[in-house]
This record gives sequence, structure tokens and C-alpha cells, in this order.
Amino acid sequence: MADDELRKEQETEEEEKWPTFDWKEGIFSSQQNGEDETDATKVIKQDAPQPEPEPEQPRREPKKKKKHMSVQATVLSALVYLLGVLLISYGIATVGWTLANDVLALNKEELTATITIVSGESVDEIAEDLQEAGLIEYPLLFKLFAAFTGKAEDGKIVSGTYELTTDMDYSALLTSIGPQSPVRSVVTVTIPEGYTMEEIFALLEENGVCSAEDLMEAAETEDFDYDFLDNVSTTGASRLEGYLFPDTYEFYMQASATSVINKLLSNFETRFDEEMQARMEELDMTMEEVMIVASIIEKETDGQDQKDIASVIYNRLSEDNTETNGYLQMDSTIQYLLDERKETLTAEDLAIDSPYNTYLYPGLPVGCICCPGLDAIEAALNPNDTDYYYFYLGNDGSTYFFSDYTSFMQFREEQIAETEADSEEEDTTSAEEDDAA
Repeated sequence: MADDELRKEQETEEEEKWPTFDWKEGIFSSQQNGEDETDATKVIKQDAPQPEPEPEQPRREPKKKKKHMSVQATVLSALVYLLGVLLISYGIATVGWTLANDVLALNKEELTATITIVSGESVDEIAEDLQEAGLIEYPLLFKLFAAFTGKAEDGKIVSGTYELTTDMDYSALLTSIGPQSPVRSVVTVTIPEGYTMEEIFALLEENGVCSAEDLMEAAETEDFDYDFLDNVSTTGASRLEGYLFPDTYEFYMQASATSVINKLLSNFETRFDEEMQARMEELDMTMEEVMIVASIIEKETDGQDQKDIASVIYNRLSEDNTETNGYLQMDSTIQYLLDERKETLTAEDLAIDSPYNTYLYPGLPVGCICCPGLDAIEAALNPNDTDYYYFYLGNDGSTYFFSDYTSFMQFREEQIAETEADSEEEDTTSAEEDDAA
């Protein structure tokens, strides 16, 4: 009996060890006084069936930690960005300042250079010339500036020789090589009276005004708008012979051929004034006839006898002339046909078939044989009234005039004989001196 009671008491104690489930609260509760409720829960959890574990989710950083890392990255990025901006700005500022120095002519060493721009030279070539002279550093920048400002358009840059300095910025450089340049080099040239057109062109080339080739091309092809050229018999470049007025001029160096020729023609138009025009009409002559006579006078003498020479020409041209029958027979017209002037003309020279040959063809030659000066033109318009048909340059340098052929030939033979005698005397003297030596 006692054993049965003891066994029941033990069973009762075992049952009290197990927790009971409270259906109202939905939880297990321990019925054992003084026992740790957690131990019972652990037992239940160990023995109770466990649900399937859910898939492990990617671990996320705590929001507070993530915020802390983002601030650091943002600050670092901002510093890198700021540094990049500063470096780029510094580079741009440095390059910009360097380019600005060239455009604005800042901080340049003092330098003066002479630049020659020839006709037809491009802006590219000009920019290279300026760089080679040390006036600019960046040709491409100069070309861009010229294009942007419009200062490289047609007519804005003219050929010439200019003295430029490093004090000039791009704008001043472009202005200085334009038609209104204040620094364009000027040369003074005196064209002697009696020079032919070719001789004038060669002289201008020697003085750096323009090339003779360009001048001749312009003379042949350009249309010069002057009334006195409208009725000239010759064509091409020859139409200008006689009208390139001899005088002292100031020319721009490396000027355009057209502008140079226009300057000479314009001067002639001014010098052949209204009084001359009236006298020309009084003589019933054309301007071309007056100028041809003047050109012959200019070439036949450089003395004070031009009006007497003019009288000889007009006497020979007169209708009642029986001495020369209308032939001028002027050596100067033959000399014009030769490549080089001769002291004595040959029979072959006198036989050259040309409308300029006044030995073969009567009357005036077809055109002027030189560009006469003002005195010769005045003589052609105001000849002396004489009966002279011949003249001869004596051994003493004076010109002698004759009314008939016989007197002329007698004087001529005397002068030739005198020249030959002087020559023989010189030869004898020279031989004696050689023997004495």
C-alpha cells in the first residue's frame, strides 16, 4: 500500500514537471512552483517539430552605418571634382592668357620687322610671314581672328612693304597691311623724260615698286578709263607708250601694277591741261599726233632747240614739202625698234619693215617712241616758224639746222671728216706713246 502511494506521488511529481498549455493565452505555462519556466520552454522547443527554415535574405547594412559611408564618399568625390575643375580652369586660364598675349600684343619683346606682301598672297602665307618675322606666335589664331573680324576680305589687304612692330595687336597688324596703312613703306622715284615704257617699268622694279612683268601684263590687259586712250592707234601695252608721264613720284613699295600705271596716266591727264587742249585744236591735231611729235622731239635732242626740231618735223609733214616728200627720216624711230641703242645705224637697220620706220613710210610713225616730258609737249604745240628741213648734231654737241639738202650734206661730210681726222690723230699719239714706253 505504501508502495502504491509512493509510486503515485512520484508520477504526480513527473507530471508537474511538464508545462501546461494555456488555450486562452495561447502559451505554455509551468505548473511547477520554483522551477525556471525557460527550461520547460527549451524542452518543448527541442522536442517540438521545427518548421522549414526560410531562405536567407541578403544581409543589409544598418541604415546608420550606410549613411556614415555615403557622407565620406560624397566628400571625397566633391574634393576630386573640385580639384579637377581647378586644374582644368588653370589650364584654360593659362592657355587663354597665352593666346590673349599674342592677340593683344601683351608682354612681347620690342621688335620691328619689314614685311613685304606681294600681290595675290593668301592670309595663310601672310600669317606665316608674320610668324617668321617674330611678330606673332600663332598663325592659326591670326587667321581665325582675321576671318572673324572680316579684315581678310577682298580689298582689305593690299600688296606692299610695311614696317610692323610687336606693339601692334592682331587688329593693328591687319589695319597696317590694308589700304589705309599708316606704316606702308614709300619710295621716291624720278622717271626721266624720254624713257620708254619698258625702261620705266624696269626702273620701277629696281626701286621695289612693282615687278616689270606685272606692270607689262597690266599694260596689256587692264582697261584704263581715260578718254585720251580711246583713239590711240596702237593696241595692247603699246597704247600706253607716250602717256606714262615722266615726273618724280612717291610710290608704295610692292604696290599693285594697276595702281602704279593709273598714277602715271592720271598725272598725264592733269598735266595736259585745258590750254594745251585749246592749242591742239587750233593746230587741228589730235592728242595722239601731238604726243607722237613730242616723243620724237624728246629723243632727237635734249637741248634748248626742241622748238626748232619741232619746226623741222612739221615742215616735212606739210603738203607742199618737196625736200623730203613727207618722209621724216628720223633715226630715233629706228632706234625704237632695236633691242639696244646704236651709235650708228646700219643699212639693215634702216630697212626694217615696221610702221615705226620713218625711212620706209611717210608721215608720223604709228605710235609714240617714248614718254616725252612737258617741255617736249610744249615744243610740239608751239614750234618755231622756220624753213628748216634738216638738222645735224655737230661734233661740238650743238644742233645745226638747214633749209636744203645740199647744205645739210656738205656740213655732214665736214663733221665726218673732222671726226676721222681726230681719230687718226689719237691713234698716232697713242702709237708714239707706246713706242716711247
